[in-house]
Amino acid sequence: MIAWLDRRRAFRPAIPGLDDDHVSRALAATAILMAGLFVVTSPAWVIDSRTIDAASVWTKPQKFNVSGFVHFMTLAWIAQQLPRAVRAGPTLSIFAYLAVGSMLLENVYISIQAARGRRSHFNFETDLEASIYALMGVGALLLVIVAIVLAVQILRKGDRERPGLRLGSIIGLSVGAVATIGFAGYMSTSGSHYVGGATDGGASVPFFGWSREIGDLRPAHFVALHMMQTLPIIGWLTDRVGGPSRLIVLSAGAAQLALAAFLFAQALDGRPFWPA
Repeated sequence: MIAWLDRRRAFRPAIPGLDDDHVSRALAATAILMAGLFVVTSPAWVIDSRTIDAASVWTKPQKFNVSGFVHFMTLAWIAQQLPRAVRAGPTLSIFAYLAVGSMLLENVYISIQAARGRRSHFNFETDLEASIYALMGVGALLLVIVAIVLAVQILRKGDRERPGLRLGSIIGLSVGAVATIGFAGYMSTSGSHYVGGATDGGASVPFFGWSREIGDLRPAHFVALHMMQTLPIIGWLTDRVGGPSRLIVLSAGAAQLALAAFLFAQALDGRPFWPA
């Protein structure tokens, strides 16, 4: 099946710097699809007056579309460090397609719930919604595990001619993924991303929706998640402009992880990231 997919040329993304193997195409095509869904959903986001926690019912799908675009485009870019045979081989292929499938299924459900005016996350109001939310946790795990698999592949067989990008990719993907799983797991078992009381909206950070009144675990999750982008970019920049890439990448990684830990502790104390 993989060999058949690798021969296909349909949906090949015309993106400079990306190979045309089936894994690169799948990751990039998913990113492009998320960007397209953001555009398609924007009119509903603007026109629909219904809200959840004082935010448009379409804010959750839109944030998911942006996050999906960034995540899958990052994976497609970073995967180019691998030889084509490794990148299109069975190990990365399996986890890449599981991640793509998870993204598409979660996007469908989140959009359906938005259209219904109902929550997709932390929704335990019906047995069906509670069950689907539990399954979404499995899907979210698959979205992150592919990053760990890619990091291991780069560590073992990745291009060594760009040491900054290589190190930034390995640390950003692996540490970012583990920290993301940890923060997300805590939120899931807690039954809410709020600490210090329930909120019906109130003052919040625009678009992100982070509470400015009580503790909110999402800023820590956000910082940890985006180590997958910031560290590879920092490493790539050090390769281009010169400098001690190892020191710079490790320092940036330690600083970002420390920031995530600080925001997590702050939220657990019931204090908002950005007080109103």
